[in-house]
Amino acid sequence: MIKVNWFLKKWHLVGGGLGLVLLATLLSWQPTLSGLQFWLIANLLALFAHQVEEYQLPGGAPLVINRVVYREKEQPDRYPGNACSIMVVNVTAWLVYGLAILLPHCYWLGVGVIFFSLFQILGHLFEMNLVLRVWYNPGLATTITLFPLVGWGYLHRLAQQHLLTAATLAGGGLVLLACILGTIVLPVQVLKDRATRWVIDPRQVAAFRRVMAHCRFGQRGVAK
Repeated sequence: MIKVNWFLKKWHLVGGGLGLVLLATLLSWQPTLSGLQFWLIANLLALFAHQVEEYQLPGGAPLVINRVVYREKEQPDRYPGNACSIMVVNVTAWLVYGLAILLPHCYWLGVGVIFFSLFQILGHLFEMNLVLRVWYNPGLATTITLFPLVGWGYLHRLAQQHLLTAATLAGGGLVLLACILGTIVLPVQVLKDRATRWVIDPRQVAAFRRVMAHCRFGQRGVAK
């Protein structure tokens, strides 16, 4: 139980560690990679960095998601997203991104995970900032810097090889939809429970309040 609880709180640091190991391995061994694999690996590394920003530096993303996406005001520290469902959502993304790296010739899958990364722009740059009336939310920095760069690199490479076809784009769109429904919506809806024992780490609540206190337009104070 202790190990399970630890992972529920620290999975994002595990991901960050995996990202550093992966980066060090690539720099040390310099394996032969196709251009498409390079960008898909970069996409996974960007995801790890994004999750560290959301949940560690500065952290507070779980409260943002519950408050903004689900408009929850009564129990945003546990409903509808809780520590368990949030972990499942994010760790599942590791697996999907990793699968795209292992199957680089499934171009529709690669396009799908790239679309999934770019989809973050809608949430972080627009919806979250507008609803919370802030100029920054946890995850915004990596969203507007890393994901567009990686997305452009991958899609440009596909276009250069005449692989960015209508069928590939359509397949990528279906993968995006499947990722949203299967790795985001489904875990949260299945595991939501107002009496859950998987309450979000109080450190995340404190981080959310700090971000809201410093990043809201025209007002300062402690966010509830």
